[in-house]
Amino acid sequence: MDLASRYKGVVGLVFGNENSPSNEDSYVERLLDRISNGVLAEDRRTAMAELQSVVAESHAAQLAFGAMGFPVLMGVLKEERDDIEMIRGSLETLVSALTPTNHAKGPRNEVQPALMNTDLLAREAENISLLLSNFQSEEDFYVRYYTLQILTALLTNSPNRLQEAILIIPRGITRLMDMLMDREEIQKIVVFEGAFEKIFSIIKEEGGSEGGVVVQAS
Repeated sequence: MDLASRYKGVVGLVFGNENSPSNEDSYVERLLDRISNGVLAEDRRTAMAELQSVVAESHAAQLAFGAMGFPVLMGVLKEERDDIEMIRGSLETLVSALTPTNHAKGPRNEVQPALMNTDLLAREAENISLLLSNFQSEEDFYVRYYTLQILTALLTNSPNRLQEAILIIPRGITRLMDMLMDREEIQKIVVFEGAFEKIFSIIKEEGGSEGGVVVQAS
């Protein structure tokens, strides 16, 4: 059984303990379908805004998103770079999917969808590469800010997965350094989020920007 199938099984178990969880599940699915297959640009943007809102507020919606949402939003980031509103919406929704809901404090052994979503996102090196590419090619402040929030969540909740992904990506460390050194205000954001030192610890562990594993491979 693959990861997605196991995750869907967890979703079903957790939903069974919540009030009308199938409503959350089907609502997230409908929103994702509108984003993927909608004809009108405005309807797709509205669906994205609704998805971001429900994922930010609902434990069950975070679980449902993790089971089916990542391919849709990563597809938007890859294929729709000219639509800045959709790119912003996708990134903000990803931030919401990786951030625990305010009312998600339950038993310690309770499934934490934000942590599971972080692991799912970091498992695919292509996802990390796409995030770095969007950051480097886009001047929009919010695109960069949301991307940094996503990286911060990955560093906090799944640092080993993130490091593995960066090492797999061609020129991964070099691209990461270029991203961080790009602009002073972006560095300030990372420092504020508490991730600057964590990011550079990855570089330090691999021998720095000169002679490191990734640099040699590139």
